[in-house]
Amino acid sequence: MRKSSVCGGFSTGASIVIFLLMGACSPTEETEAPFRPIADVKQLMHGVIDPAADALWASVGTILTVEGREEIFPKTDEEWAAVRNSALIITESGNLLMMGNRVQDGEAWIEMSQAMIEAGQVALKAIDAKDVAAVFTAGGVVYETCRNCHSQYWLEDNPDIIRGGPGG
Repeated sequence: MRKSSVCGGFSTGASIVIFLLMGACSPTEETEAPFRPIADVKQLMHGVIDPAADALWASVGTILTVEGREEIFPKTDEEWAAVRNSALIITESGNLLMMGNRVQDGEAWIEMSQAMIEAGQVALKAIDAKDVAAVFTAGGVVYETCRNCHSQYWLEDNPDIIRGGPGG
């Protein structure tokens, strides 16, 4: 009488799956991504990133006047959605800054662009929780990220960035 082995059948099947997966993961010929960056860094900053950051920063705060104290924060779902869209723009802009000739000097630029993505994700998490204090704190994280980058790459002081990169 012949014994049947479930494990033996499984390992043969598993071996085939692993073999197929290894083939799918093997290095392939590098191809250039089909992206076509249009705006240079200055245009991206002025037209996309700055307005989104300003909207995030203006979304929460406190105004003290002679008449009293006014708390500013999103009050409706639509206002929360608008602030979330601004945070999403900030987050995705980190990716945009790493495309094509926008990359300035390699590693430092990439790290700062990735820091923008991370700061945007902090803001998104706070916004999704509708946590006003956390949104305020996240605004500070975004500000510090921007300040760190601008201390090295201030647009008006660097003609290469204004043109979109070396040779841009």
